[in-house]
Amino acid sequence: MTRPKLGLIGIVHEEAKQDFWGTMRRVAEIGYKGIEGGSELLKGDAASNVARFRELGLEVATHSVNKEQLRDEKELDQVIREALSLQTKDVTFWWDVIDTREQLLRDAELYNAAGARMAAEGLRFCYHNHAHEFQRTFNGVYSLDILAEHTDPRNLYFRLDVAWITLGGADPAHILRKMAGRVPAIHLKDVYGTDEVGKWTAVGTGVVNIKESIEAATEIGVEWMTVEQDQLRNLTGIETATVSYLNLKEKGLL
Repeated sequence: MTRPKLGLIGIVHEEAKQDFWGTMRRVAEIGYKGIEGGSELLKGDAASNVARFRELGLEVATHSVNKEQLRDEKELDQVIREALSLQTKDVTFWWDVIDTREQLLRDAELYNAAGARMAAEGLRFCYHNHAHEFQRTFNGVYSLDILAEHTDPRNLYFRLDVAWITLGGADPAHILRKMAGRVPAIHLKDVYGTDEVGKWTAVGTGVVNIKESIEAATEIGVEWMTVEQDQLRNLTGIETATVSYLNLKEKGLL
């Protein structure tokens, strides 16, 4: 079975502020095949940016958007145009903690409608989880499962974050296998402790079961696995990206 392609998000943003294209070149040289991002990918001319990414051997794995953009039709149309200009398949967003099942169902309607608009343009609309979708349950059912049940699989996909699933008290590999067919990508992230949020560390240096997560992702046909670290620990962004890549390579997970 073919492993998912390896992408990167966020880790090198400080370096990119100083030299965006030089940093993208270094990311490609490390071995990454794609990047995830939002407005920073649209600076200047999107078509020219896509061409430069391709020259470096990089793809835009997703266009990341603000959740509030889903509520306004004109903004949603703009999101679709931006994603198409970046020649990506996916648009990704995240959402806050939901207090009631009724609110969750209303949100599912919003996601379903937005996702249908995107599907009509050949795009996949992806929900990116945090811990609360597994910590908050309604009648013993995960919030994420309720979202999946009450949305059309053609309109809402899931960009599952294995560290946040772990911090939420669930097993990433189990969740991935359960949601087969609706997960085009995962975020690979690691923590050196689960007693509190914020103990981020380079992939392969913490306690998240990265190996089993990737094995499950491979089994269900995930296309992208994107390395992420919400806050740097002791390394620079480029060092973190390098260590994460080398750990995955050394363990035979690429």
